[in-house]
Amino acid sequence: MLIEIRPYFVIGDVAANAGAGAVIGALLGLIIGPDWNMAVAMIFGMLFGMVLSLPLALLVSGLFGAMEVIVPVMTTCMVSGMIVSMAATGDAFAVGQGALLGLQIGIAVMVATYIANAVIRRRASNWTS
Repeated sequence: MLIEIRPYFVIGDVAANAGAGAVIGALLGLIIGPDWNMAVAMIFGMLFGMVLSLPLALLVSGLFGAMEVIVPVMTTCMVSGMIVSMAATGDAFAVGQGALLGLQIGIAVMVATYIANAVIRRRASNWTS
């Protein structure tokens, strides 16, 4: 996966991931409560994120590139679904808190994706040359 370095695509990728994380976090903040079992909530949150990730990614993939958006957005939705769900079982969780946590996770996943891409591309150039 070749990640763009042009500002339009970088800003778009970060916005897509942050937005997807915020949407998943807000929705799970509404659904999950302290009365849920943490393991059940984590599995539910991951599945919920997986199901909603494709429609969310398809909304922006035409603007910023399908492979560059879909893979990180799907990862963001799964990770934010798991973390927000587990956090919501510990205490009463407001929708805004879930959205903020999901947004932060989206940015973190995008940074991790860029770092992983740089490391993999550097190692691949050693193997293929």
